Amino acid sequence: MGVRRRSFVAIAGLTALSGCLSVDDITNRARSEASDRAGDEFRDRTGIDVETPEEPPETDEEWRLYEFEPGERYEYRIETEEDGPGTFSWTVEDAGEDRLVVDTELVFESGDEFARTVTGTQDEVFSELLATPAAIFIGSGLHSPYVVADEGVYLGYEWRFATDEGSFRYAVEDTDTYVGTDCYVAVTEIDGTTVHESCLSPDLAFPAFVAYYDESGEQQLEMELLEYDVPNEGS
Repeated sequence: MGVRRRSFVAIAGLTALSGCLSVDDITNRARSEASDRAGDEFRDRTGIDVETPEEPPETDEEWRLYEFEPGERYEYRIETEEDGPGTFSWTVEDAGEDRLVVDTELVFESGDEFARTVTGTQDEVFSELLATPAAIFIGSGLHSPYVVADEGVYLGYEWRFATDEGSFRYAVEDTDTYVGTDCYVAVTEIDGTTVHESCLSPDLAFPAFVAYYDESGEQQLEMELLEYDVPNEGS
């Protein structure tokens, strides 16, 4: 359970910074109070100093984060401090009536294995698999909690807030390429220390890369996309 507990330290730390507000509360308020006056009022009421991102540039990118489709297959190289290296796969088939069949397989070089097939809507698939040994790779990897892409992300995107307890920063700092697909490199910092990295692409339902670090910079969890199969056109 070591890595499963420690990999969520960053989330717990962020929640502690927020006081009585949830992370969703802070994110929504940060986005909605974009003007200087609104930002001042928000700071006065909550004690949280928020810097919101600028208006995104014009783009024709259509993001489909978490919207996985029949015919897709994702295979990741994984590594955790607790369990060592291995692979994780996510394969999707159509079950009809807006339902999907998802096969997941988790194999560690140590010999430990887990496999499960789930049928349901996207939300039902996530919910059921979060109660399995694959939960850490789904909740903190595929469905990464630090992803902020409601309107898409772009190079230079950044938002942050600070309280007397500490600071939080989320920023898109670079681009990279995995399995021939370009993605945006995003980092999350708490008190100036990087606790999370991901690489997000509008062409993929899941991040191409995810990593978590503890407060000393030690890596706790890493997922890197090794293979991606695209649905057949017209299928």
